[in-house]
Amino acid sequence: MSNVIDFLERMGADATLRTAGADALAHELAASAVDADLTAAILAGDDTVLRDRLAPGTFYGIQLDQEEEKEEESEDDETAIRIARRQA
Repeated sequence: MSNVIDFLERMGADATLRTAGADALAHELAASAVDADLTAAILAGDDTVLRDRLAPGTFYGIQLDQEEEKEEESEDDETAIRIARRQA
């Protein structure tokens, strides 16, 4: 299991592996001793099989907004007093 994770980490860091052809990629996978079914999934670009084998199960996550909430602009005390006097 750790062989495929190490390989995927190396693939993410090495641009030549990301753009390598199928033969070169198969050679690197064999040299890294990655399981045959995981090798086939990587060569086919099948992320579903990889995900199911590496992290089976259902995962839930929470995504928080990056933007801060805009606070309502409050009136200054003077404006509030003037409005109150006009209404009275």
